[in-house]
Amino acid sequence: MPNSEIKVLVRIVDDDSDLRAAIRFLLESEGWEVADYYSAADFLLNDDPEIPGCLILDVRMPEMTGIELQGELKQHLRQIPIVFLSAHGDIEMAVKTLHEGAVDFLTKPVQEDKLVPVISRAVKLDLIKRGLSFDHEEIKERYKELTERETQIVSLLIKGLLNREIGERLGISTRTVEVHRARAFKKLQVHTISELIQSAHAAED
Repeated sequence: MPNSEIKVLVRIVDDDSDLRAAIRFLLESEGWEVADYYSAADFLLNDDPEIPGCLILDVRMPEMTGIELQGELKQHLRQIPIVFLSAHGDIEMAVKTLHEGAVDFLTKPVQEDKLVPVISRAVKLDLIKRGLSFDHEEIKERYKELTERETQIVSLLIKGLLNREIGERLGISTRTVEVHRARAFKKLQVHTISELIQSAHAAED
């Protein structure tokens, strides 16, 4: 049964090292495992396509652009969910990438409350596409152990909300959210947001 044994990875491909570091810090602080690459060639050479997840991809890069990398992956039948980032985004470019199968197109500087939900959605799409098997009944039993507050927080985490945003919505402190989150993770036997999404997907089936 996939649980902590399954690795889910968010990849970042961008030639801006400061932006890569900022996005990596944001996602890791929310429980995601992240790998970053400085170019399309670096990604193609070093990434493991067997690991599920998604790809955050800059549009404009030297040598091979993000759109060219999208085409390269499609040509080789690697349909990893892609979230495009661009400081120079326009409607025509966004439409082209979405038409070619991208999950979303976000403009820089990207806002964390927009990026995190999109990443959650992209990862879930990849897990569904890969048809990973789960012990559904066991996972459903774990969800029954959650308190009402833990269930609320888990639901909002899956939707991509940050701890701070959850606290504001529920009228509790960020620290209280973190405590409930830790207890819920322990009951569900997950350690990261990606594992939480996997278990939630299994519990729905």
